[in-house]
Amino acid sequence: MLKRLQNRLHLFLIVLFMAIISLILCFAFLNTWQIRHTTDVAYLQRMASLIIYQLEADPEDPASLLSNYENEMHVYSILEDESGKILFQSNPDTSTKLSTLWETARESSAAQTPSDTSPAPKITEQGGYVEITGEHHDRYSVIPAIVRTKSGRSYSLALFYEQLSPIGLLTRQAPAYLGIWISSLVFLFFVSRFLLGKAFEPTERVLESQKEFVASASHELKSPLAVILANTENLQNFAPLDQRIQNHLQVIDSECMRMSRLVRDMLLLAASDADKWTIQKQEVNVDTLLINLYEAYEPICQKHSLSLKLDLGEDCFLPLITDQERLFQILSIFLDNAVSYSPAGSAVELKVKETSRELTFLVADHGKGIAKEDQPYIFDRFYRADKSHTDKSHFGLGLSIARELARILGGKIGFEDTEGGGATFFLTLPIARRSNSA
Repeated sequence: MLKRLQNRLHLFLIVLFMAIISLILCFAFLNTWQIRHTTDVAYLQRMASLIIYQLEADPEDPASLLSNYENEMHVYSILEDESGKILFQSNPDTSTKLSTLWETARESSAAQTPSDTSPAPKITEQGGYVEITGEHHDRYSVIPAIVRTKSGRSYSLALFYEQLSPIGLLTRQAPAYLGIWISSLVFLFFVSRFLLGKAFEPTERVLESQKEFVASASHELKSPLAVILANTENLQNFAPLDQRIQNHLQVIDSECMRMSRLVRDMLLLAASDADKWTIQKQEVNVDTLLINLYEAYEPICQKHSLSLKLDLGEDCFLPLITDQERLFQILSIFLDNAVSYSPAGSAVELKVKETSRELTFLVADHGKGIAKEDQPYIFDRFYRADKSHTDKSHFGLGLSIARELARILGGKIGFEDTEGGGATFFLTLPIARRSNSA
């Protein structure tokens, strides 16, 4: 149990810290993206200032100037003269044509250029920065301008710079982020395992000592109990005995039997804690098992003025591959509880439900049921809903043993309220289907 708790805490810590690290990496990526975007904007603005300054100097070949910026700086441009004739247009390998991008930029209020009827400006006018989206969700930064040269000529200029998409940036950063994530995972895995091991080590030693003590004490108690029982039986055979002596001997015998059951249960749990329980799987006929169980408990129910009902249904169940003795033991624990907590005159029901994957055994009683405050602890060791301990026939170990047995059989147990009052305990086992092909 402690090992399972340690493994769950180990998994929880890894998931928690890796989620935090993943969030940190996400924020780091967003911050990198914002910095990259700001850098791209500043880069295009610097390039625009430099290009406009060189065009104002009235170079002999402005097309060659803009071509150099396209090839070396990846700044694309469209240059028109006063009549609207295109003097230069970049031909970049972008997802959207540059002419289409220019039309999109013209439609943006921040990239409007003077109309043909407006007078040509006497000085250079640079438009505002604008972002546009291409036909394939590609994004571009655009700066339009009207450039006035020293010789008096006027150019209409549009500069474009393709932004790196978030996916593109993530692709570039992915190896670094993945390396950090995997390194953190490996580091957390070993460090958390080491720290949890150190934290649980004292508790494990205490529990191990406790388990060894319980196992040793239970084993050592078997011999004196057997001697006491044997001698009590011999004394009872002497006749005649005074009635008071006979009564005392019966009390001794009853208490010894109760102690013997407790020792047996403690030995079972000690074997479970030490993982020494063995199972012998075989083909179990469910109908036969339930009939044997019914025949074993019908006299017990009659003794307590209870009726035992067995519902086998109309269809025969397929053979179940499991440990028959362990299965019988679990159902016996359910029936013992049902008999103990059922009022006289009521019924105890034993039935089975089958699905395509599972077979569920149910034992229902019509007693007072299980109180809400007791339900979370009903399978804990030595837990008893009867706080006064007036019922000395149970020690609070039966259901915990049933849970351990169900675990080693690969099944699960639980309970639910019985309609009309009472509790229904169930055991669900997986069905191993056989192939129909011969």
